Amino acid sequence: MRESRATSPAFDLSAVGGVALGHSAERCRLDACGARLIRVFATAVYHLPGAAAVARIVPLTSPDSASRLAVSLRVTRWLAEIGFPAVQPLPVDQPVITDGCAVTFWRYLPQTGPEPGPADLGRLLRRLHRLDPPPVPLPAYQPLVSVRGAIETSRAISEDDRIWLRTRCAQLLGAYGRLSFPLPAGLIHGDAYRGNLLRDGKRVVLADWDVVSTGPREVDLVPTLQAPRFGLPEVQRDAFIAAYGHDTRSWDGYPILREIRELSTISALLRNGHTDTAARHELQIRIRSLRTGDDQRWTAF
Repeated sequence: MRESRATSPAFDLSAVGGVALGHSAERCRLDACGARLIRVFATAVYHLPGAAAVARIVPLTSPDSASRLAVSLRVTRWLAEIGFPAVQPLPVDQPVITDGCAVTFWRYLPQTGPEPGPADLGRLLRRLHRLDPPPVPLPAYQPLVSVRGAIETSRAISEDDRIWLRTRCAQLLGAYGRLSFPLPAGLIHGDAYRGNLLRDGKRVVLADWDVVSTGPREVDLVPTLQAPRFGLPEVQRDAFIAAYGHDTRSWDGYPILREIRELSTISALLRNGHTDTAARHELQIRIRSLRTGDDQRWTAF
């Protein structure tokens, strides 16, 4: 194991991701020749054509980063066994910890056909929330953990913004602790939004299980209900609600979960804004929105 400590705020995933990929693929005896970078921001994602695989490379931002990924791997293996539509990890010894990163390998899914939408997500979440508990000990859902860490280490914000964000986190956590949830708690994806849908032939599958946990089911519904911030038309939001079968917007706790979700969306921007001009600009827009309560449209990253 090359390195297991958490990365520093100055960590550059763009520079380190390829090195971590090479070391981890070698350890797992996977062919990384011709690897192609698909995306890099909060994570780096590579297509390995020789292994028919995708590598996801995540910075070790906290001491439990690797253990959370180990849970996600066990849960997705179980989901594959019971036939739930989720991405499938490769049968190799993972996650691989190297170069300040945790690397996981997944079956590659060519993205052909219609793009999945919110109604697909609603149907998947309805099915997920009806499953029996998995045979895997799950961590309890804890809101704002990632963003609180990013606030403290970010080099992209002023000290005034840091103090305001820190205070806002404390306010929202206090309000969250007083909520009474109408839906029963249980297995949740934890980051259920349309960007984590992939097509697997004729079916749609749910990806990115890094924060799978036990918690209020409303947590999985809020990202789509909050998505008008990112341009989601009302008709698609209504299709999501119809597919899931429950509209949580009339619940008095909904505004708290919506604000928690909006604050959570700045985590990667806080980490990357000091090296990425576009990310820093978007971060400034979102912080201004959060501080003033405006409804300005945000740009997805």
